[in-house]
Amino acid sequence: MSLKPREKYKGETRRLLLAFDIGTTFSGVSYSILDPGKVPEILPVTRYPSQERAGGDIKIPTVIYYDKTGKPCVTGAETLADGIEEDAEDNGWTKAHWFKLHLRPQPKLRNFLGLFSKLGLSSETISIPPLPLGKTVVQVFADYMRYLHVCAKRYIEDTHGEKLWSSLKGDIMFILTHPNGWGGPEQVQMRQAAVQAGLISDTEQGRSRVAFVTEGEASLHFCLSNGLSITGDDENSGVLIVDAGGGTIDITSYRKLEDHSFEEIAIPACHFQGAVYVTMRAETYFEVCNWTELLSKTRFQDDISTLTRRFDRTTKHVFRRDDEPLHIHFGSHRERDQALNIRNGRITLDG
Repeated sequence: MSLKPREKYKGETRRLLLAFDIGTTFSGVSYSILDPGKVPEILPVTRYPSQERAGGDIKIPTVIYYDKTGKPCVTGAETLADGIEEDAEDNGWTKAHWFKLHLRPQPKLRNFLGLFSKLGLSSETISIPPLPLGKTVVQVFADYMRYLHVCAKRYIEDTHGEKLWSSLKGDIMFILTHPNGWGGPEQVQMRQAAVQAGLISDTEQGRSRVAFVTEGEASLHFCLSNGLSITGDDENSGVLIVDAGGGTIDITSYRKLEDHSFEEIAIPACHFQGAVYVTMRAETYFEVCNWTELLSKTRFQDDISTLTRRFDRTTKHVFRRDDEPLHIHFGSHRERDQALNIRNGRITLDG
């Protein structure tokens, strides 16, 4: 059984819906033009600045570079340009990335740090990159939301015409996703960010134009809309959704009801064990391996950040088996150190 047919829009006037999926590492925008009496169609924004020549994509990095005055200067796919790290260093820019984790529920974090302590890892091992000086997480969220809004505006105008955007921009409904473990306090801050970004007014009517959906529920609808078939007609038929994201792993369980809708059958789980934590552990490994200093206090100490970046962008994605060694290139071909498994500027890691 797949998702039951989408109902026709019952509103009396045409309206635009924008959905922002702001992830820890990547983000995207979907939209729907709601016409009375018609079945809504959900469409993705597939073109962002610095992606035009590559054919576009539906996701961009959740990254912002701020200049010395605290203003965003490079955002999203623009941050993938060659030499961006050097430009940032030369111009005194500050990088904001993984900033979504600063919005996480604090009690969850304390439990998470306690787990790491039991594993013999200190809290410094999983230290989250700090926010730019003088910036709050709400301000950074607002800057990123404003950027996504501009990108959506440009894409919709190019695709459907400026007249459509102009006629609907004053009453846009915004949908924001968040991990299963987030609730009221986090939603309040995300709504504040939408106000600061200029998406909505700071009034009861303005705030009512922002709605939230958990990433688990969004994943269920995505799977059902893209061919997931659930066999069986009894109450034991269901599905377990595992959303392994950049910051969190969200697990949600649903069962199918007689009317072909779904209901949760267990409390949704949210674990701070996403992909960024794999990268943070890798960085710790490059510094200290099996309680022994690996690259720290060696001539390769300054290369740890480069190694971590290469691991995050490439090595992590090609891992398949724990008995297959992986190679990370980080230096010139003259770099060698047999004791550290470094040859020709590459370090070899066991699987």
